[in-house]
Amino acid sequence: MDLELGGRSILVTGGSSGLGLATTRLLLDEGAQVTICGRDLDRLQSVANQLANDRLETVAGNVLDPSQAASVVKAAVDRFGRLDGVAAIAGKGQHGSLLELDQGTIAAEISGKIAGLLNVTKQALPFLTDSQGSVVALTAPTAAGPIPKMGAISAARAALDSVVSSLALELAPTRVRVNAVGVGLIDTPRQRARHQASGTDADYATWLQNEVESRQVPLQRAATPHEVAAAVVFLLSPSTGYTTGAVLDVTGGHRSR
Repeated sequence: MDLELGGRSILVTGGSSGLGLATTRLLLDEGAQVTICGRDLDRLQSVANQLANDRLETVAGNVLDPSQAASVVKAAVDRFGRLDGVAAIAGKGQHGSLLELDQGTIAAEISGKIAGLLNVTKQALPFLTDSQGSVVALTAPTAAGPIPKMGAISAARAALDSVVSSLALELAPTRVRVNAVGVGLIDTPRQRARHQASGTDADYATWLQNEVESRQVPLQRAATPHEVAAAVVFLLSPSTGYTTGAVLDVTGGHRSR
């Protein structure tokens, strides 16, 4: 299936690792021109060296800062002359129950999820309107079915879900589409970091399988970054041009709504 992404310009926030890097790889494979941003200069340079693709632009920036988000969008347009899509992948989650975490941490989790999407979307909108482009965010089943040990993350995802739905309706007259991919447990470097921080004696594979079982994942395994990235790239494609306000679940059987 031709996803019609050849020659299109896509911005991937958080594109230097995990899901963002997997999304970047797939977009390049589809012939897209890709700009990735991140806060770690060394990691960005490592990805640039690793992928060695003249259709890849890297730019340092924290999209939680509106001025840096503007610079990231400008870098993408300056390099490729247009912008056809945004994959808002950047972000991390603070585990812990709502009663364990302080209110500042909870507020930062919620505001960070929303700012990471809105700051870039606002700056990208004039260019996306010209190209009738697409925005894809990440949500999760915890938005509708919270997990106690992920209380702040669950609240943030619920807020983001609402923002995605609102943006989809608000931007529909401009033909800019806004969708989300619902993600579950994914085998990423972040999970490996959680394993190391847990202090468990279990090896990573055992620990990850325990996470699968504790979360009662119907498919009984974690997702790969590639599997999630495939859904992101699909929603960025013009072939999904009549889809907006939707959540495409890549959760192993859980539902995001």
